[in-house]
Amino acid sequence: MAWLKTVGSGAVVVSLLSTTASFADVTAEQVWQAWQSEYQTYGYEVMAGSQNREGDTLTVSDVKMVRNVDNMSLTLDVPELKLRDLGDGTVETVFPETMTGDMTGKPGTDTSDIAMKMTMTQTDSKVIVSGSPGDLTYDIDAPKMTMDLDQTVTAEGQDVPVKMYFSLENTKGNYHVVDGDMHSVDSKMSIGTLDLTASGADPEGSGTFNMNGQMNDLAYEGTFAMPKGIDSEKLDEALNAGADLNLAMTYAGSNWTVSADGPDGKVDQKSTDQGGKLDIAMSKDGLSFGGQSNSSHIEMTTPELPFPITADIQSADMNFAMPVAKADEAQDYKAKLGFNGVTVSDNIWAMFDPNGDLPHDPATLQVDLSGKMKLSEDLFSPAAAAMDSPPMQVDTVDINNIKLSMVGADLNGKGALELKNGGPMPMPTGKIDLTLTGANALMDKLVAMGLVPQDQIMFGRMMLGLYAKPTGDDAYESQVEFQDGGEILVNGQRVQ
Repeated sequence: MAWLKTVGSGAVVVSLLSTTASFADVTAEQVWQAWQSEYQTYGYEVMAGSQNREGDTLTVSDVKMVRNVDNMSLTLDVPELKLRDLGDGTVETVFPETMTGDMTGKPGTDTSDIAMKMTMTQTDSKVIVSGSPGDLTYDIDAPKMTMDLDQTVTAEGQDVPVKMYFSLENTKGNYHVVDGDMHSVDSKMSIGTLDLTASGADPEGSGTFNMNGQMNDLAYEGTFAMPKGIDSEKLDEALNAGADLNLAMTYAGSNWTVSADGPDGKVDQKSTDQGGKLDIAMSKDGLSFGGQSNSSHIEMTTPELPFPITADIQSADMNFAMPVAKADEAQDYKAKLGFNGVTVSDNIWAMFDPNGDLPHDPATLQVDLSGKMKLSEDLFSPAAAAMDSPPMQVDTVDINNIKLSMVGADLNGKGALELKNGGPMPMPTGKIDLTLTGANALMDKLVAMGLVPQDQIMFGRMMLGLYAKPTGDDAYESQVEFQDGGEILVNGQRVQ
């Protein structure tokens, strides 16, 4: 949903207030100076109503930060900051219980107007900063932090409201900041519980939604490096200058509920899992994204069915990597996706297999691809953004593994293809090897159940006989070969 992107960006901006805002030196004045410099580096104009030193504490009041990017404007207000010299070369930074923000404008090329109000609260948070100029370490202990977002999208004369609230409990960790030609941060944090609620209307539809969720025992480690003097909004320039991001996050479990009410009726969904992980890396050498969830359980009710749907997934994982920088030579990419141990409830099976004739074994889908590709422009450059399609050309596809296993049949594939580009459609050359087991037994059962007519099954058996070689009891193999000029052979027989 479009609202999620907008709300998410606002949350990230305001949450900086509890992290990068605490970069400091060994005195309160140096903390405040570093704080201003940090936000100015990220494109903010920082203003303060007054600052007053009493004893060991520097109080800065009526702090306002403003950033204007394209058609968007963001203002953050901090009523008061207290920075106290602890007498041992460290500084304690105390934020007010409530901080606010406002964001207005038109995101990207969107014609709709967005107005968002943000309120962040925290209770008894402590940030202790130590170190020396240009090399700082700070420890965070935040029992509870909350974020309240109230957004209205105005499109075609109609206001579409969305509200979001989330809280973080028992946040602890530390950051190590080195400030030189590169601004680098090493971080290690843990969060006891993250709670999220959201409700409102979908700007892209005509329905309403409510969402609640919780994640437990989150932990992440990350590194971030940004070259000085580079606008962080110009991501292509930052990456080419050496910007680097690595993030590894794990969590112990999550649960989510979503209720959506639209023209076709109400849909309710509940999901849980027993933990997972997320890994993100980005530099001029490429972008990678990977994730995994374990023991997922999904329940859903929908107007189309008179009974609830349930499904379980033993594990799900994905891994994606690709280049981001323009290069004359082809660069590596990969794409992996897996759903392992997928089962559905008996009432789903009963719709087409009431007598239990088919095997109800867990299903598996796995896709593992890699190869070479070229970028004609930097992926995040203005030139690429102005194109109708991404500036990429796939030259080779290595099929490391394709597997589909369900209802007693098992299909596997491997191969390698080269793509000839330049025409209306890329033309492949290469070979794909396929193996199939359990196909005849499945066809027999489908006929016996009356799900597929006998004449259609006969056609399927004929295709197996023509284009597959028997290798055992109800087991076959085939080799599909793509040749120059568009010719396709299956086990040496021309099919195109």
